[in-house]
Amino acid sequence: MSYRTRRPLLCLDMEGTLISNAVSQIPRPGLHGFLESVSRICDLALYTSVSQERLKSIQDLLIQEKVVPSWFKDLPTFQPVGTVKFKVTCGRNDAVLLDDQAAVIAPGEWDWWIPMKEFSPPYSMEDRGLAEALADIKARLSGM
Repeated sequence: MSYRTRRPLLCLDMEGTLISNAVSQIPRPGLHGFLESVSRICDLALYTSVSQERLKSIQDLLIQEKVVPSWFKDLPTFQPVGTVKFKVTCGRNDAVLLDDQAAVIAPGEWDWWIPMKEFSPPYSMEDRGLAEALADIKARLSGM
């Protein structure tokens, strides 16, 4: 009998996925609840081209504003090679990537990508992107 010894790794993009971008840093509606929900079913990491220094600043602000859980600052972080997010960088075969940009997916690695609609202007507080992404993540994981 086989069983999973750890939860799958969900790599999260920042800009356009969790927040607007690294300049305006508008959190996507439902961000806190989304993170709490996925943290119950996945190991989490950030996979972003935002510099480490800037990322720490964004994490601190989001925590201060209480739009993410306090543990958000402790998530492991991966950086793409140029603009491409290679699955091997995260070191896990069971990883999936939630990202709004097809252009960052390495050729031949489409199977690890969970696409979502970009959080872009005008930034609607009615945006349901993260709720839809949660349903997509659960569906993907049920097939793993």
